[in-house]
Amino acid sequence: MRILILADPDIIHGRRWVSWFAAREHELKLATLNPSEDLSDEIQHVLPSYASIGALKYPLAAAALARLVRRFRPHVVNAHFVPGYGFLAALVRLARPLAISAWGSDILLNPGKSPVHRLRTRFALRAAALVTCDAENLSGALQGLGVQSSRILEVPMGIDPHLFYPEGKDGFLQASGAGGKLRIVSTRRLEPVYDIETLLRAAVNLKSSGLDFSLEIAGGGSSSTQLEKFSNECGLADTVHFTGELSQADLAHLLRNSDIYVSASLSDSTSVSLLEAMACGVFPVVTDIAGNRQWVENGSNGLTFPPGDFYRLTECLAQAGENQHMRMKAGEANVELIRRKALWQDNMKLVEEKFIELAGL
Repeated sequence: MRILILADPDIIHGRRWVSWFAAREHELKLATLNPSEDLSDEIQHVLPSYASIGALKYPLAAAALARLVRRFRPHVVNAHFVPGYGFLAALVRLARPLAISAWGSDILLNPGKSPVHRLRTRFALRAAALVTCDAENLSGALQGLGVQSSRILEVPMGIDPHLFYPEGKDGFLQASGAGGKLRIVSTRRLEPVYDIETLLRAAVNLKSSGLDFSLEIAGGGSSSTQLEKFSNECGLADTVHFTGELSQADLAHLLRNSDIYVSASLSDSTSVSLLEAMACGVFPVVTDIAGNRQWVENGSNGLTFPPGDFYRLTECLAQAGENQHMRMKAGEANVELIRRKALWQDNMKLVEEKFIELAGL
């Protein structure tokens, strides 16, 4: 196939899709307003940006995208993130089938910002022959915006099992944290929606209780400086470490050397960060929201707490820290769950099959 992908290559989801289809030897072109230094000019086509304001930069790139489509003649156009590249692709009125990939907040949060945001989202979705998503709650939200279920492909983005796997011989989880410091990790971006402040407040409570633990916060984002300052002001400088952005290999290594994974996110579809942690056998403590409930059953293969409730989060962390058997049992179950339902290669083959069907090849 000739596939034209519209995405931001410096965001991991977009980069993974580009890399996967390129490795499958399809003729691939990435159109983007935010070029990456790591991608060749052969694959990457930079759309000229005539405005710095997000609401304008996508519509003003429509003419350039139309020229690229006429020249490249793709069998399928795949736009990532609905109100950005999805909206841009819909404006061009492509003569090729359009598949839009929803990532979560573009459907769960963005349409609720204003009537204009909602109209823009519905406009983009109406133009799509196929909408891919990664969770039940996202599929439901898409149907609420007028997308027929027959046009929705629900498939988790999944993990790479060659990178994310549990420590230990033959894939069996080794005992961790026994008789030593409890190792807690967060791998969410430092953005308001992921509510890292709630995790830091819980860390203050844990430290006051005398629990011996460390907290690694991996990721970057717009709230990085603010959160590091808040952590230090709370007296957590010797307990909490902000690693910044990590490579996938370093991230997997960090997870394999952790006992408990925490996500305090206020909104999510299927979180790839959660799947990565589960694949490494790390015990999940996550917010009680629809996207997480699809993967974590409270008290069975993890623990959940109400969003923003750092008191309950403190209790969950203390409970998980005290019960190594619970962590071990959940770890083994979660590793198997990911192997059955959330492997990147298996799930992307389903996407590829749908694209071939759309292309009529």
